[in-house]
Amino acid sequence: DLIGNGVLTLLQHPEQLKALKANPALIGKAVEEILRYAPPVGQTARILDRDLTVGGCPMKKAQVIVTSLPAANRDPAVYGDPHRFDITREPVPHMSFGGGAHICIGAPLARLEAQVALAKIFERYPNLNLAPGEIKWKATPFFHGVEALRVEV
Repeated sequence: DLIGNGVLTLLQHPEQLKALKANPALIGKAVEEILRYAPPVGQTARILDRDLTVGGCPMKKAQVIVTSLPAANRDPAVYGDPHRFDITREPVPHMSFGGGAHICIGAPLARLEAQVALAKIFERYPNLNLAPGEIKWKATPFFHGVEALRVEV
């Protein structure tokens, strides 16, 4: 889903794709911004191990809390202009792989795969564009990714 979301997001932001093509060294930052802007995981859940207060709401041990990763990644208290896609954004912290003890063990591999795949796709198909038509999204509750993306080469 990260690679598909990355292709779509870059095609939807041609000025950012142009900047990436002009400076391929930005691929790492581009992938981090894709993870922030269009994360492949939409939400995560945790079971509380203790009583605590979340956003002013008292929560009890053993309650389930569900978080929206896209919302966390666009928090205006954390990101300047959070709804803007910018592959040169500094710094690019995001919650797309979780954090702390729950950080995704596959995060380094996912980052590397996305960097290689996106660079090769746009190198192999330099004139790639979105084709007319609707974008088909996967119908899954926790994951966010394109199921079908029509493109023109």
